[in-house]
Amino acid sequence: MTETQAAFVNDVEDADLGVGPEDDSPDSIIEAGSLVEIRKGSIYSYGIVLGHSYVNGRLWHLSLISSGEVIQHVEADAYIGVPRMADRDLTLRAGTGITPMDRIETNARVEILKFLREAEAAINRAFMAIGRKNVTLYRKVQAEDPDEWGSVSLAMAAFILCDWKPESWPTLIATHKYIMGRPMEFVPHIQSQRLALMYDVRPKNHVLKLQQVMDMVRTRSPKLEAFIEKARGLILNAREKASESVDEPPSRVVIKDIKFSLDDRTILDVLHLALRRTRNVSIDPFAGVVASIIKRIGLYTHKMVDDVCLRQFLVEMGEMAPWEDIVAQRKELNLDLMSGEESQRLRDQDALVERSLSSMRTSQANPEKPLGPEDLYDRDPVEHLRHDFGSLPVYVIDDVSAEELDDGLSVEPDLNEPGSAWIHVHIADPTAVLPPTHAVSEAARRMGSSAYFIHRTWPMLPPSLTHNRLSLGSYSRKGEPEPVLTFSFKVDAEGRMVDYDVKAGLIRNVKRVDYDSVDRLLGNGGAQFGYPFGAPQTPEVSHESVLETRDVESIRLMDDLTRRFRRRNRQTLNPFIFSASMATLLASTKPIHGAPTTPSWNASYYRGFPKLTYQVYSQKIVECGSRLLVADCMKTASRVASRWLAAKGVPMLRRSARPPIALEDHRDFERLAAKMDEDGFVDHAEFIKSNLHIPPVEYILEPGIHWSMGIPEGEGYVRVTSPLRRYNDLVAHWQIKDALLRPNASTRLFTPGWLTTYAAEVLANERLWKYTERTHRTQWTLMYIKRFLDHPNPPSDRVNPLQSLRAYITEPSHKHGILTDQFPCQVPSLGLRGTIVTSKTTNIPIGQYVNVRVKDIQVGLKAVFILELCGGA
Repeated sequence: MTETQAAFVNDVEDADLGVGPEDDSPDSIIEAGSLVEIRKGSIYSYGIVLGHSYVNGRLWHLSLISSGEVIQHVEADAYIGVPRMADRDLTLRAGTGITPMDRIETNARVEILKFLREAEAAINRAFMAIGRKNVTLYRKVQAEDPDEWGSVSLAMAAFILCDWKPESWPTLIATHKYIMGRPMEFVPHIQSQRLALMYDVRPKNHVLKLQQVMDMVRTRSPKLEAFIEKARGLILNAREKASESVDEPPSRVVIKDIKFSLDDRTILDVLHLALRRTRNVSIDPFAGVVASIIKRIGLYTHKMVDDVCLRQFLVEMGEMAPWEDIVAQRKELNLDLMSGEESQRLRDQDALVERSLSSMRTSQANPEKPLGPEDLYDRDPVEHLRHDFGSLPVYVIDDVSAEELDDGLSVEPDLNEPGSAWIHVHIADPTAVLPPTHAVSEAARRMGSSAYFIHRTWPMLPPSLTHNRLSLGSYSRKGEPEPVLTFSFKVDAEGRMVDYDVKAGLIRNVKRVDYDSVDRLLGNGGAQFGYPFGAPQTPEVSHESVLETRDVESIRLMDDLTRRFRRRNRQTLNPFIFSASMATLLASTKPIHGAPTTPSWNASYYRGFPKLTYQVYSQKIVECGSRLLVADCMKTASRVASRWLAAKGVPMLRRSARPPIALEDHRDFERLAAKMDEDGFVDHAEFIKSNLHIPPVEYILEPGIHWSMGIPEGEGYVRVTSPLRRYNDLVAHWQIKDALLRPNASTRLFTPGWLTTYAAEVLANERLWKYTERTHRTQWTLMYIKRFLDHPNPPSDRVNPLQSLRAYITEPSHKHGILTDQFPCQVPSLGLRGTIVTSKTTNIPIGQYVNVRVKDIQVGLKAVFILELCGGA
């Protein structure tokens, strides 16, 4: 394997294999014959995609580059592409092996290489044309505010830079080359540059500050020397304070007699900017500055100066809290990092809600007048259609700490059919007051979903609106009926769904009860979470309403009905479910704030750490007892929504997942199915031994299959159960309301064309938040373990789950160094993925368990868990 080939295979950016049926691969297939630029670090090349292959659950593309090598790379490494550049038949004849198998493949590759070199010559001519025009793109596209980021599309940049055929593919690729050659000014899209074709433009003040600090480093400025001397003293003091306060609650201490000068602040600001979320592309403009400054301080001589070292430096300088969440700071998330008391964004949001509520139109208002961006509905649009469920008890079952309550359950036995009953899934109805045109709705679309982080929650909808009006129970607490959208299904004695309906409803008898309380009522034990470092010392207080005998009987009836339906449903597709263990941390108090978001002119240091509980769980652990009851009802409600919309001919996006594909031996599927337990779960270590590919989830208009949920082709699955925390569910609610109000309309509020375009937005949003949530959890759990290992005076009686660890191999070995390889693995007892560093002579098959111990934990832009083998397998 050449150096270029190894660079793309061994360093997979954002690699994240799924650990459950919903953890779909985000990759898309680039069409064979496409011209692509593939890039990793300072290495980049143009190539023609020959095909693709699936290896250990990951989709790889195979591209022939101009040197004659075939590069195996992931989709995200293709930064720009032009489809159908090479003849398809010629491409297929070229094969996909690292070397050609016969003369036919050799000749085809020779022809492709001729075309590729002609393409490179065309790109170079366009690049020279850009140089001759001699336009500075940055000055024309930077934001007006010198502290704000800007953006520019590839098409606009090409129009500015080149007069000759700016829309042609050589000019577009040459423009991309120009932009990528200026990393101090431009940053490519964080995850999918090839599809976005947009570039972030650095703020003017960021560029100026970096240039100032680069000059200080180059000239060995006395200002920089003064900063370094000051930094040494602060770092040594911070290390002493951290050691003595290790078991204290978190706090920040301001050092009043040490102030930062304007030059100190400029240096620190640049070092903050260097610790950012970016991709491994081109040359990092901050790398030389960071390395020079930290090396000259002289207190990190045993470390490589990378993002891990930079994070430690900023923590010890008091610029970051030891518990600082780097993931939440990523620019693409656009999260408000200010505290509630300081946040101008939150104040503006609350003011908007207050204005909207106070100026709700009276019933005499002109109903034909279009709603403005601050106009709520003056009255419930489906008020006249609502079905009143009267005093029927509605059980809102959720975690004790749940903040957004959006679903409740009730049951009605069918007295005419013994053994049959209706289950009603009542969903909070924000669209009773919130139109799609409101500014709050537009903001919800941009965010996509609520963000539930360990240290803090960012809700999709303003709490000032949800807590007082939209969350289930907000009306009933005031003695008023609660508007809901209800998805009902009837289950007969044999567990079949024999009827269904969707109604706008009113509920009046809401009873909140937590999962653990329901599990005690059902006598089923509930979820058994793992606590490797010790269970919570102060259990959460239950929210248990006063439940009468009738309530207990109703909950037991719903549990029995859903079990019957689940057993019957499994006979349709018989899907298996696999999930690895996962870790999270439970905070005793939230929110947990890090360093001040505005720069401080006084030095500071941090003491202590937040009180956290380490928890391990899996889908198998969670989907049991009351949690399984609620999950089954929510899934069935989404099936009901799809059926109802299809029956009425109303377009809507459906979440679809096709069954696994056996890549080599079709018997792998049967072997796994034979190892399922009674609930359909398969051990993750067993799953990865089989060479199965799980197709990615899609959003389609047709009622397609959702294999892992046992939903057959023709039924479909429309997400409708979380309108307070997913914008896609809000869209479904608006569309359903439109169908209720205008049953015979020929067009709908959301057209098929709009929905098809929106589907790509939903997938991109899900991909972003899924990756964000995983990297966030990994960062916090590894911070917790590193702190556990580094404790200067651990109690003699503390539980140490790190003394005996077992891991199973999840992928073949990757090249690590001249003498070492690395094996990706999973440590079930900790719920973490890790990397085992071994000698090159080591060979461990996928799925095999081995004994390991902790070698290193690195917490930087990404957190890494490094292990080594110990003892026997």
